[in-house]
Amino acid sequence: MRPVDELNVTRKKMTKFAGIMIAVFALTIGYFQLFINDVNQSINSVDSVGHGDVDTLKLALNSWRTNYEAKGGSPEILKFSLGYSKVLSKQLTQARGQLQFNLKSGELVFQAKGFDAGEYDLWLFDNLEGSVLPEAGDKTLHLGRFTAAGGKGRLETTLERSRLLGFNMDTVIVSKAGENPVDNVFIAGTPDLMLKLYYADKPWLTTAMGDFKNTGADKGFPFEFLLPKAAQAHTRSDLTPVLGSLVAKGRHIFHNETFAGNGRTCGTCHRADNNFTLDPNYIMSLPPTDPLFVAETNPALAELENPVLMRKHGLILTNVDGPNVDIFRSVPHTLALSTTIAKETIAAGGEFAEDEDFAHATGWSGDGAPGSGSLREFTEGAIKQHMPKTMNRIAGSDFRLPSDAELDAIEAYLLSLGRSKDYPVYQISFHDPLVESGKVLFDTKTNPVVDGEPAYGQTANCNGCHQNAGGRSSSTKANPTRNTGVENMKIHPARLLVPDMAYDGGFGVTESACGPHRDQVCYGDGRFNTPPLIEAADTPPFFHNNAVSTLEEAIAAYNSEAFNASPGSLSKDKDRSVKLDSTQVVALASFLRTLNALENIRQSDKLDNQAKRISNNATARELAKLGRKENQDAIRVLKEGVLGTNWKAVQKLEKAEYYQRLALLAPVKAMRNRILSLALDQKEQARALIATCDPSAVPEPTVVVPPADMLYSCSEIGL
Repeated sequence: MRPVDELNVTRKKMTKFAGIMIAVFALTIGYFQLFINDVNQSINSVDSVGHGDVDTLKLALNSWRTNYEAKGGSPEILKFSLGYSKVLSKQLTQARGQLQFNLKSGELVFQAKGFDAGEYDLWLFDNLEGSVLPEAGDKTLHLGRFTAAGGKGRLETTLERSRLLGFNMDTVIVSKAGENPVDNVFIAGTPDLMLKLYYADKPWLTTAMGDFKNTGADKGFPFEFLLPKAAQAHTRSDLTPVLGSLVAKGRHIFHNETFAGNGRTCGTCHRADNNFTLDPNYIMSLPPTDPLFVAETNPALAELENPVLMRKHGLILTNVDGPNVDIFRSVPHTLALSTTIAKETIAAGGEFAEDEDFAHATGWSGDGAPGSGSLREFTEGAIKQHMPKTMNRIAGSDFRLPSDAELDAIEAYLLSLGRSKDYPVYQISFHDPLVESGKVLFDTKTNPVVDGEPAYGQTANCNGCHQNAGGRSSSTKANPTRNTGVENMKIHPARLLVPDMAYDGGFGVTESACGPHRDQVCYGDGRFNTPPLIEAADTPPFFHNNAVSTLEEAIAAYNSEAFNASPGSLSKDKDRSVKLDSTQVVALASFLRTLNALENIRQSDKLDNQAKRISNNATARELAKLGRKENQDAIRVLKEGVLGTNWKAVQKLEKAEYYQRLALLAPVKAMRNRILSLALDQKEQARALIATCDPSAVPEPTVVVPPADMLYSCSEIGL
């Protein structure tokens, strides 16, 4: 660059900066006294929920309640699963168990399957020593012994109330008969936060949150005191403050707590400023001292990651098929988890009975969590896998396990992130015709039949698994796991770098065949979770292995032989094959990009409004910064569509981003709020330029409409 050009560029930058500062200075006049007041209010740090939302958590509980009761749970019957725990179990096993306890009669039934022949003991643990790890100082109670034969076992007993007084059911453990359960855990399970909150709103619970104080509640439920500590909440008070505190605490732990490990936190991979995921471009922006790179900087952790796969393809070592099988997966975002963690059931039309063994659909293959498969236990496994000081991964020396209270808080935060419902796609009309045509392709379920043959190219067959662009099946209303042939694509970019990289078999650990020619050993039945698509444009690369880079490439993958020859293309004996031309791929991508932008705007508004309510300057600026990032994401996903759809809306969003940038410089709350209000107004105008929403719209006959409680109303999405 010539010196004169450099001078011109510098002048332009200085002029732009001066303009911003003049605007801020002009707004400063008259705010000096307010500044003094704000300084006084900013002395103490203020907790915030950030991207978290208490209402989202409440709706997650409502959805969980429906699913729990559909599977036999009730205010009287406590149910949860047990399984192999990456943290607690002494050996890898596929054995699983289901515990059912009647809080009224004391009757307990435990059913085991996948067990080797022999005798086993069932134990109750009350964790007194702080962590979830069974320790010598914990209270234990032997519940009984059962015999397994033919892979199955069963224990039925009636517990005596007098034996259980003073106990909380924190963990249930199975050990081999005669072995010390503290040191020889076979399988384990723990009641998760949803169970605790579910029983917290029952009228026969009258004790305080977090305390054990049996007040002799309704004598019809004499075993209520056995419930986990967090479930003992006074039901006559509003749980909102309790949930808000849990979410704020969980946010702090998620992004700051290292659990005495290698310096990583949960937020090291799930970045709040990158849609709670990682991608190669973001990784390139990090300094070499970032804890993500401990495998490069700490010789003791050289095998914790493959630095080349992580930096070039954003892949993380997971060992989901056992400690001796290195499986590399992308980092799934944690947005809208409350809409996608419910597993399909046979009763609701699901196809795979084994899915019901898991409490939640977690990880990329739906079986990512140890133990009962709950989100809570996913956290335990992640700490051991990704945060140890050495590859020995010994709890207590290489890392510390979280306490029950910490696990509750993290789960609350995760379930409060992103959407709690899906968008009412059939009620939305997009002003851009390309986007609207993409919506029609997306929302039409199954290929129409003409003269007895399927007519391809008239639908993308998306709505069956991604109803309303979410991650729920239009049939089962839960998260489907399907084999869509992704692992059988002809070129896996990461495998070009590491040719002997293990193939990922997805759900389960049964040996099977993978690869383009189905001649490579893998473990699993090929099924992977169905991710929500509303956030898709924001979270590239795509699929569990980051096989493709762009949204358009991900859509085109469903035109491939890998998908059209996969079991997923013939779900329930219906032809779901996809054959789209390039213009249809672009239309679908434009639709998904626009939906993503609408969600970005909604999230940006929530963060800006949260920032307006906060008096603490530092906290308010942090929230405003996150709100600006969401708006920048909306601008980016729309611009990446290239064809210029919604260009007028983009201009409004860019004006809003300008105001958001100014708000970060404002020294006082009143000034910041005034500027944020200007940004909010611009975003509202942008939304109106993108689409309208008609709550009285009648869906097309090919559109399957879910229950109303699964969809946002038009007003809830700002349309």
